Amino acid sequence: MDGLTGYDHAVLGPAMTQRRAAAPEFGTRQRAAPLRELQPGRVNGLRFESLSLVFVAYGTRVQVVAPPTREQVVLVVPLGPMRVEVGGHGAQLTTPFALSSSMETTMHPDPSAGALVGAVPVAELTAQLCESFGAEREFAVDLAQPRPIPLNAAPALHRVWSEFAGRPTLDPTPLFDRLVIGLAPYVSYGSALRPDPVGVGAASAHPLVSRNSPPPYLTHAARYLRRHLADPISLTELGTIVGIGSRQLQLAFQAHLGCTAQEYLRNARLDQAWSVLRERAPGSGSSGERNVAAVAAEVGIPHSGRFSQYFFERFGVLPSAVRGA
Repeated sequence: MDGLTGYDHAVLGPAMTQRRAAAPEFGTRQRAAPLRELQPGRVNGLRFESLSLVFVAYGTRVQVVAPPTREQVVLVVPLGPMRVEVGGHGAQLTTPFALSSSMETTMHPDPSAGALVGAVPVAELTAQLCESFGAEREFAVDLAQPRPIPLNAAPALHRVWSEFAGRPTLDPTPLFDRLVIGLAPYVSYGSALRPDPVGVGAASAHPLVSRNSPPPYLTHAARYLRRHLADPISLTELGTIVGIGSRQLQLAFQAHLGCTAQEYLRNARLDQAWSVLRERAPGSGSSGERNVAAVAAEVGIPHSGRFSQYFFERFGVLPSAVRGA
């Protein structure tokens, strides 16, 4: 398992001395066998870029000793009752938790049911947060806890990770989404001046207000909107998706992001349009105006005149000036 996740741990069991767990011979993006086909005493896993997911069942009672995770986020999804001890405190857990980044964790997994273990670098997680909330914010994930770290919406996270383990051909994006949402209570961020994206104007004169720990439902809402930029959606519908009232959701957007949900979605669409226009080379056989109109529709702002107005207000240039720059 260490070879796949890049995270060392030790196993103690009957008639065993402490040793490093053997690394399985799995390559990048290797297909994992469905859970129902796995037998106790086996390890099976896969990797999608920086995200690793491993199933392990030792087949006998063992004690797993995990050192502080430091620059890794390590998620454990027990598939049976698991005794977990951190800093002299113990608990019997059946729901997902993250390992402490500062203290050793001892686990006694169910010998036959086993567990799913996911690992991702902290840097990748903060990159996902920047994608959701904006690159002008600096994020920190505080997992330096003297206890197993319970995750938000654990049942949903358990379901998504278990489904993916059984069908690894699925899109791995929901895994990242659920991990980011689950860790939301342990995220803090500070804000800086928004940089001028095109180098033609001054940076915003007003720094954004620093806040701590955006609520999980706000993280869910932001990531959902980023994944469905072109889809029409009302605030009420978004509230239903993330499980919160529309008024409370709107207040969270304003308190933590300094804008309404509608403004957030519009800016996310414009940011995506900026990226697409920069990547799309000129001379593709369509006029600049048609190309801009196509990008506007692609990101969910089909009215090209309004799109150009919004784009200029956000970036200080017209979209036609960015195309092919």
